[in-house]
Amino acid sequence: MNDEDLTARARIRDAAIRLFTERGTEKTSILDIAREAGVSGGLIRHHFGSKDGLREACDTYVFAELLKFKEEVLAKGAANPGFLPTFDARQLLFRRYLGRAMIDGSEAAATQFTGIVDGTERYFREQGIDLPDPRACAAALAAMTGGLMILQDHIARALGEEPGTHEAMLRMSLAAGHLFTHPLGTPEVLEKAREALAAHQRKE
Repeated sequence: MNDEDLTARARIRDAAIRLFTERGTEKTSILDIAREAGVSGGLIRHHFGSKDGLREACDTYVFAELLKFKEEVLAKGAANPGFLPTFDARQLLFRRYLGRAMIDGSEAAATQFTGIVDGTERYFREQGIDLPDPRACAAALAAMTGGLMILQDHIARALGEEPGTHEAMLRMSLAAGHLFTHPLGTPEVLEKAREALAAHQRKE
């Protein structure tokens, strides 16, 4: 594969990521992507085989880039507790893509979500964090953080911010962080809810 082929492949992938994010997979055709990328539909099929093959390639690329970004943020945060990440246009697009992929029912997104839950549960256990149901807590945390990606445009508008901007994402992330570190409920209230659930299960 020559350099021109590599450039065309990347251009097609990037065009597909933009359109899949804006319209969803079902409403985006091969011809739409070809026009956006400035290539022929035949070239897309040459590189990716089909729209499903292209979506799989986009999923793999976006998830890898988001993981890389997360690892960089964790490393910088560990070195500097006051570090704040910069959500550039590319990162914001990838987060919106992931949210849309989850809504569209992407198998890769579903696998990614399960992987996040697995990793979060493993972290809880490795850190010795005492939780009544580590798996459920990991799934709930993954869903809450994933929900921020899916609803980020709506959240930004509700905050009076411009959707898809660093300012909106940072404000949203800081608010979520505050809620994680300042629980709204007390341990006593949670324990009563847990007892009520256990009593309900015993009756069934």
